[in-house]
Amino acid sequence: MKISPATLLLILLFSGIGAVWFLRDPKVVQPVPLAPAVLEKPVEESEENLKKQIHLLQGQVEYLQGQVGALQDENTKLLQKLSQQGGRGIPKMDPVPTPVDEPPDFAGLELEMLKFRKLQALPLSSRGVALSEVEKAILTWLRAQQPGDEAPKLALALHALGWIETPVDPLPPLAAVLARQLGGWYDLQAGTLLLVDDPPAPGMPAPDRAFAVAFGQLLREYGGLLFSGKQSMSTDERLARLALITGDAALTRFLFSIQNALPRATSDLPAEDPDHPLNQVQMPVYLKELALFPFARGFELAQSLHSTGGFAQINAAYSAPPSTCAEVIEPERLLNAQRPMILKPGPQQPAVLGELPFLEDRLGRFATFTALRAYVSDEEAGRAVQGWVGDRLLAYAAPEHDRDQALWETAWESGDSALAFFKAMRSCLTQRYDAKPKVDSNTELDLEAGGRVIRLRILGEGRTVRLVDAADANFAEAAGKAL
Repeated sequence: MKISPATLLLILLFSGIGAVWFLRDPKVVQPVPLAPAVLEKPVEESEENLKKQIHLLQGQVEYLQGQVGALQDENTKLLQKLSQQGGRGIPKMDPVPTPVDEPPDFAGLELEMLKFRKLQALPLSSRGVALSEVEKAILTWLRAQQPGDEAPKLALALHALGWIETPVDPLPPLAAVLARQLGGWYDLQAGTLLLVDDPPAPGMPAPDRAFAVAFGQLLREYGGLLFSGKQSMSTDERLARLALITGDAALTRFLFSIQNALPRATSDLPAEDPDHPLNQVQMPVYLKELALFPFARGFELAQSLHSTGGFAQINAAYSAPPSTCAEVIEPERLLNAQRPMILKPGPQQPAVLGELPFLEDRLGRFATFTALRAYVSDEEAGRAVQGWVGDRLLAYAAPEHDRDQALWETAWESGDSALAFFKAMRSCLTQRYDAKPKVDSNTELDLEAGGRVIRLRILGEGRTVRLVDAADANFAEAAGKAL
């Protein structure tokens, strides 16, 4: 049977409507009735009748084209709505951003984040508060994790090593950094999620509430596993565990934002600008580097875990969390069935000249890297810490001097890795003290400058490096024999 051009055009138009019809919501859009003339019985195909049909069909074509355009507009709106609701398998449209100053729907966001992260828990009780209140809640939690004067003692030890200029209490500025980075905190005692609700300063981004919600939910769920408070943790372990939960929250927020429109105001100030909120926190550079480690490296750790088994793999990590920053920097260490042993301090605290240390700690690979990169390139510092196995920092009081005294011993995988660290540390010490060494070789360095006596040695089988930074030669000599 021969099909006329007009009939063919009509078939194509009906096919076009059918292609878009399945996306319509019948509850929202009512079917458009077809014009009666289209359903009429065909008449004899004489030349005159064909001309009448063509004229009639031209009118129907214009009508149907208008309907197709209307349906396409409706489909675009429906697709956009579905993309904003996280529909899978549907092309995403550009989301319509919610104004940043619009009152936030805390409850709705919390419920959506719970479902997305697949946490079996009720939504958190939340309220918007000032930034200062979030800082106060974080500081209370930090004090519980490092009771007494544990944190100030660490600052004294770092000052003895010459890595910070002033031995300040590190917890208040750390709370300020965390409050600004997270935008909220889950108060375990009150059972409330506190979210920063201050209006953003001109040129500054609004608080990332999705990040704060994700972190708060994870802290409620896994905080007890990571930070029981029953035993004191080293600086290295504390940073590693914080990196796991912070990275998990950052990854959750990132993946959630791919399927949901999350309003975020961009900042006009780069991170290095002195007026940036993080740079307004008065904190030694070395301590700030440590405070930001969980955010920078934690996200990469969570990505690695998620790529191997989704959120279930991340959940499993909370049962056997990283104990050192080396496992955060190299996630394959954490996933290894035979996780490498980390050298741990001995049971006894050695006395030097009859004095016991006021602090014992393990700083870890990242803290070592951060100390080196203050004077050598990132590449050299990275190579120097590649073979890190463990370390032990002991700090001794020197009440009659400006700085206390430190004994720091590091262990390495091989003699080559120990030598690489020795050379990088030797370069740091000679630059910092700007003095000509009394002894300088590939295994020994003796320096005396600025009222300090420094001894750097490769010991034993060549896989241990010991650094003594003392206030006098007697302590330096005795400390060299203490371990």
